[in-house]
Amino acid sequence: MVTKEKSKSQEVAIVQHRETSLRITWQDVKTLICPLATDQETAIFLKTCQALQLSPFHNEIYLIKYNERDKAATVIAIDSYLKAAEANPQFDGFESGIILKDSTGELKFREGAFLLDEERSKLVGGWARVYRKDRSRPFYVAVNKKECIRYTRDGHLTQFWTEEKQPSMLRKVALKRALVEAFPSLFTGAISNVEADYEMLSEEVKKATPKPRGETPEGELPPVLEKGGQPDWKKFYARIKSELGLTPEQAHELVGVESFKDALASGWTMERIWDAMVTALQQQKPGVEHGEEEAGDAASAEAHEDEEPVGTAAPAKLKRDPASIKTINDLLKACHEDWNLQPKAVYVELNVKSANEITELPSECYRRIAAVRG
Repeated sequence: MVTKEKSKSQEVAIVQHRETSLRITWQDVKTLICPLATDQETAIFLKTCQALQLSPFHNEIYLIKYNERDKAATVIAIDSYLKAAEANPQFDGFESGIILKDSTGELKFREGAFLLDEERSKLVGGWARVYRKDRSRPFYVAVNKKECIRYTRDGHLTQFWTEEKQPSMLRKVALKRALVEAFPSLFTGAISNVEADYEMLSEEVKKATPKPRGETPEGELPPVLEKGGQPDWKKFYARIKSELGLTPEQAHELVGVESFKDALASGWTMERIWDAMVTALQQQKPGVEHGEEEAGDAASAEAHEDEEPVGTAAPAKLKRDPASIKTINDLLKACHEDWNLQPKAVYVELNVKSANEITELPSECYRRIAAVRG
């Protein structure tokens, strides 16, 4: 159990990792893992680490919180799910891959995540089967790409869902969900790192978007923004509010329709409506988010993200290898260790309001800050 001494700051978790006993302290969480976490969130995270015997220092478990208003999310690496499943005597292997759709509408279920550049437009989802020795049929899950990928409020893909990452991410999302279907007690209540981007949405969206539980028959693809064959308006409007930052009126104006129901009656689909909104956001004037104040500095930085910043230090002078910074948490941790920057200060350096607005790779964000900080 997590021990409690004289104060909360003395709480610790003891985790066994490869025959080594690791001590995770309250201060570790507050300064290295998630500086924005509240005292309660820190305590719960320590208890979770010890209960599941997972180490945040070995990328097995994370605590993520993008801003002070949000609730922190405990995120477990997909490899930890596999490790737990393999420890179960009833586990009998798995299959997983991606779903492609050709010009005729035929679905092809490919094992693995290999995808040629010319096939990117055909990628529509991911699938997985998990086998148990004590079950006659495998547990099957399929996910639709349009339901999984996430966008920033200007319509750009988040760092987790760039095109090159989508095949691997879709395969892993399907696999994680299938593992949980097969082993319901597997990390109950936790989320995987491949779904972290989704889980950082508002509670309103998560309540309106329940995870599929083996609902899709094999050989089919789950529909987009539908439930029981009908448009899921609750889920649709919750998502455009939380993810795209739009009111219903703004969404209508953006797409150029008076009513989405009328659009459906005229032959549109829910998928087409969603794609139209994302495309319209992408085509808006850079630096102005729909219904919000101008963010010229952030847009300018994004527009020139491929340019070498003035005064960039030589690679040999960098405090660490930028390639080692793969996540937002890695970035915040590195900036705190190298320049004693708190998360808010990091966002100021990057000309954004929160981590949700960061569209560059964390490694490139670190390079930009290093160019100024030295």
